[in-house]
Amino acid sequence: MADDFYPFVDSGDPAPDNRHITGASDPNEAQSQQVRESSARSTVYATRIAVYDDMLSTPRVVVVQPNDPRSYLEEITNTVYRCMKELGGSISLMVIRELVENFIHANFTEPIVSILDGGNTVRFADQGPGIEDKERAFEFGVTSANRSMKRYIRGTGAGLPMVQQYLENAGGAVSIEDNLGTGTVVTVTVDAARVREIEAHSARGAAVRGTSFTSEHDSASMGVAANGAQSPSISPAATGQMTQPYGAAYGYPQQAAPGAPFGQQMPFPYPQQPWPNPYAQPTDGFALFGGQGGYAPFQQAYGQSYPQQNHEFSTFQQHQQQPAGMQQQGTVAKVSNHGPYVDERGMLALDYLEKHGSGGPGELASEFGNSVPTWSRVLGKLGEHDFVVKHGRRYMLTELGISWLENNR
Repeated sequence: MADDFYPFVDSGDPAPDNRHITGASDPNEAQSQQVRESSARSTVYATRIAVYDDMLSTPRVVVVQPNDPRSYLEEITNTVYRCMKELGGSISLMVIRELVENFIHANFTEPIVSILDGGNTVRFADQGPGIEDKERAFEFGVTSANRSMKRYIRGTGAGLPMVQQYLENAGGAVSIEDNLGTGTVVTVTVDAARVREIEAHSARGAAVRGTSFTSEHDSASMGVAANGAQSPSISPAATGQMTQPYGAAYGYPQQAAPGAPFGQQMPFPYPQQPWPNPYAQPTDGFALFGGQGGYAPFQQAYGQSYPQQNHEFSTFQQHQQQPAGMQQQGTVAKVSNHGPYVDERGMLALDYLEKHGSGGPGELASEFGNSVPTWSRVLGKLGEHDFVVKHGRRYMLTELGISWLENNR
């Protein structure tokens, strides 16, 4: 079984002799047996696997007893993968195997594996010699495997780069950082919140790789009222805020009379009238913005027509048509301030949970396509807005999520 699990490395078995012909045993056989037994005895540290079913309680600890290196690596890998799948995780067996093999670089010194976030995060820690240049560890062909290690692993320096490629394609991340004292900690995750956490670890010296999906979410949420940001697609006139650009930078005189933002720069040969008091100040334009303090920079100019003195045409009608367009923009601003931003996948997930009562990433992947990690990220984002809550392995709508869904259909 172990040979099937690691098909690309030397089995380490002795070459066949001629004892069945000559009847004499190979004098080197006893020495080879002693070497194998010594190698097995050198693996003296048991591997502890901490399974976090609930972050509010202590983890279950599964202990894998040491064995010969090949069988030991196989048993650790299978146990970690089984525990991860039991929690609902979807990380590839290849990722688990490549990172378990790295324990041999630490001589199996106090290996610990932690499974968190419903199986979507796995952390590998040891107290070996550590990795001095963590950034180079992600380059193909960079390895510290010696000849004895290559009897049990490939040792080609392809492990961490392959893990990086997988996590980037899955929308997750992988980080390498120092353990307390000595050793290394490697974390792989496809959990949205954990990705942001380990990306922040780069500030303390960790080497992080992966595709971040937070920047896309943040840019799409620029118009969300929850954080008070304003979408760049909405003009200042729609939000009723006075902004600096309508000033000297745009050629408008700063000392112009009230109600005449164009000042003397108007191309019309009409004399400018002084404005000792407001002239036909409209009230309906101000009502467009819900009566809030301040109004759009152009509103006063459009709401007040210039007195015409026997001219053959008038611009009054043009000024009166502008508030209609501004009213549409005002409506957009109100809609954008209706709640947190939820994309199309998020709406599908909310509709599914409302219809079925509960669900998980696997069910959403079967229903709508895309990968399980993709739907895990979608549910993670909805959880950040308190629209869904996770019970065990399943997600359910909260009262806030039900209310938001009813108001945004």
